[in-house]
Amino acid sequence: MNLKNSENPTVHFLYKYSALQLKLLVRETLYQEAGLLSGRGNRMKKIAVVLGRGGHTAQTFALVDSLGEDFKYVYIIGLLDKLTPKKIHLKGEVFRVLTPRLLPQDSKVMSVIRTILTLFLSFVYLAILRPDVIISCGTGMTVPVFYSARTLKIPTVFIESMSRVETLSKTGRILFGRVTLFMVQWEQLAKRNPGTVYGGQLL
Repeated sequence: MNLKNSENPTVHFLYKYSALQLKLLVRETLYQEAGLLSGRGNRMKKIAVVLGRGGHTAQTFALVDSLGEDFKYVYIIGLLDKLTPKKIHLKGEVFRVLTPRLLPQDSKVMSVIRTILTLFLSFVYLAILRPDVIISCGTGMTVPVFYSARTLKIPTVFIESMSRVETLSKTGRILFGRVTLFMVQWEQLAKRNPGTVYGGQLL
């Protein structure tokens, strides 16, 4: 299914409407690249969602809401994050991991230790849960989770934060070239980084 070249005028309009374009692209990729086509088995396909705080969370929830109830969701959230679970609209199991940095004054050594622990814990979670794909909109703890997914050969979709207009985030630079699909929300950012896919804004 090629949304961009669809002969259906309604679908074509929605594709060009930037607020929906990214959602449509991700949905199409989940079906095509991650093998989530309906009819491939009877079980409901499972999406793991990495949730951070702030703007990352709002963008991720916008994406999840657009994907709808066709999927089963599991959420990976920071250990001390009490607010984010309350914002979840499409219910699913919640799994906790350490964030690489809990406080701004944390030392690099502690950040490394937490990253290693998150890498191990997320590997265990993913090995048990076996989601069909993992998505994230840029939170820092995405890195160890996605590396665990790569080891387990689970497809990953990274959507760069809408706040990144000219350059990739640190998380984006680390993951670039190491995910199944790397999407950005600004056309000029896609032009500066060949290999990314531009899709418009989630919000």
